[in-house]
Amino acid sequence: MAKSPKRLLVVEDNAHDARFVTRALSQTDDTLYIVHVTHADEAVARLEHEHFDYVLLDIKMPGIDGMELLQRIRSNEGTSVVPVIVLTSSTNPSDVLRSYKAGANAYSAKPSSLSGYRQFAEAFVRFWIENTLPPGGTMLHQ
Repeated sequence: MAKSPKRLLVVEDNAHDARFVTRALSQTDDTLYIVHVTHADEAVARLEHEHFDYVLLDIKMPGIDGMELLQRIRSNEGTSVVPVIVLTSSTNPSDVLRSYKAGANAYSAKPSSLSGYRQFAEAFVRFWIENTLPPGGTMLHQ
C-alpha cells in the first residue's frame, strides 16, 4: 500500500540551514511535500490557505519570532493540533522550556554537519511519518 504524501512547512530564515534540512528530508522521503518560508508572516499566510501535516520551526528569527508563531499556531482552532517540531540553533534551557510550554511537540538543536542533517531527517521520517498518525486536515481559518 502506497503511503499518502505528507506536507511539511519549514519556517527557517537561514538559507543554508533551510537548504540542508529540506534536501536531507527530500532525500530521505521523496513523497514528503516541503514548503519553505523565511518569515513567520509568510508561514501564517500559508497556514491560512493550505493544509500542512507538520511544521518545522526555527524560533530565532527576525520580526515575528518562531515562539510567537508557535503561540499563534496553538491558539488557532484550525492548527492547534498540527505537530510543531522546533529545529533551532539555541540549546538554552529556557528556550527549550518556553517552546514546550507554548506547545511544541519536539525540540531539537540544529545539526552542525551535513551528516547531522541526514540523521535528523532519518529520525524525523522514521518517527513522524512512519510511526505516528497526524491529526486530520488543518488550516488556520477553520
